[in-house]
Amino acid sequence: MELRHCNRLAVSLIRLSRQPTFSPCARNFSSSTRLYPKTSSQLIFKRSISWQFWKSSSTAESVDPWPANIVQPTPEPVTITPPILEVPKIEADEFGYIPEPPEIPLDVPLEFLLNSAGEPALSTLGLGKLYLPTGWVQQGLDFIHADIGLPWWGTLMLGTFIIRTITTPIAIYNQRSAAKMQLHMPKLQELQGKLQEARIRNDQLAIMRAGSDLMEFMKYSDLKPWKAMLGPFMQMPFFISLFLGIRGLANYPIESMMFGGVMWFQDLTVPDPYYILPVFTAVTMFVTMELGIETGMRTANLGPIGRNALRVVPFLSLIFTVNFSSALTLYWATSNVISLAQSVILRQPAVRKALRLPAPPPKSIETKTKKKKGFAGMKENFRNSKLLAEVEKRKQAGDDIFRRAGISSAVPTYKHDPTKVKTNNPPQIRKTFE
Repeated sequence: MELRHCNRLAVSLIRLSRQPTFSPCARNFSSSTRLYPKTSSQLIFKRSISWQFWKSSSTAESVDPWPANIVQPTPEPVTITPPILEVPKIEADEFGYIPEPPEIPLDVPLEFLLNSAGEPALSTLGLGKLYLPTGWVQQGLDFIHADIGLPWWGTLMLGTFIIRTITTPIAIYNQRSAAKMQLHMPKLQELQGKLQEARIRNDQLAIMRAGSDLMEFMKYSDLKPWKAMLGPFMQMPFFISLFLGIRGLANYPIESMMFGGVMWFQDLTVPDPYYILPVFTAVTMFVTMELGIETGMRTANLGPIGRNALRVVPFLSLIFTVNFSSALTLYWATSNVISLAQSVILRQPAVRKALRLPAPPPKSIETKTKKKKGFAGMKENFRNSKLLAEVEKRKQAGDDIFRRAGISSAVPTYKHDPTKVKTNNPPQIRKTFE
């Protein structure tokens, strides 16, 4: 009987030793059962229950030694299984919709990050936006550089040539209007001189007559001064877009433009270190204006003072162009060279005949109204402007007096009122006889 009791006790202890145990964090509620071997023939059974703010209590009970006739079991290692954490479930919204899991992001293809030349694409640099005119220009230049394979200096020159070719019809139209104005300039200046003289004399009848003659002549000759300004305004969006587009590429800067120059200007993102490009730009601009003055283009109605003032503009532009990047000055110099070639070509008689451009007037024909040159002409113009201002002032004063006379009471212009003169003699009464 005692032997059977000992066998049952041994089996119970072995089962307790094989049960997996785990002890959670001591700050939370924990309940653990462990076997702590003390000696080879004695085990201590320890059970502890603890809470976060309660005092822990532990009891230890000693087990009697193993009987001599029972073989002592070999303790097996205890395996602790970690607790399995449950993933929180995604609850549906009030409409019962559960969103799909997001897709795994894929790698962006290199063709969206690099252009054909293996350089960063303009879209990755914040350039080449197609909703802006400058973006179209930048995309076009990038296509010429990357797909055609031209270096940046050749790309800028080819892009400028394409823009000037597109605007060539506008330049021809402007040349036609300016040449027609120059052809009728002698008669036009004569009528304008008569109108100015009539204004100086303040002769209203002569002013009306001279103005009517001038308007009739312009209508008969189909002269419209606003057409001379239409060409530059139509060309302005093209050149401004090209200028801003190149400046955006150079100011970023594009890394390939730092080595895309030629000869002395290898870096297109910095100003020309030798100032050759700015000076060349100013000289070509001056020559183009001189040829334009001879053909009557844009300067047909300018006098000597206007012509001389216009000749100073190219050299004043050096103040700004010396600080421009080499890409901008290269574009500007190329544009001036194309304008120079265009002016030379349009002066040829065969070209003018093919394009139906009026022939320029011969130099022997002079205007009938002689104009003084130099400071004498400036003095005369200043004197005439003062006279015209005085005449206008007097006219304005007369108009004000006339307006006040119409809305106010009559102003007496006599020294004594004849209706209120007192006499000593009484009025004589004429008597009639029956």
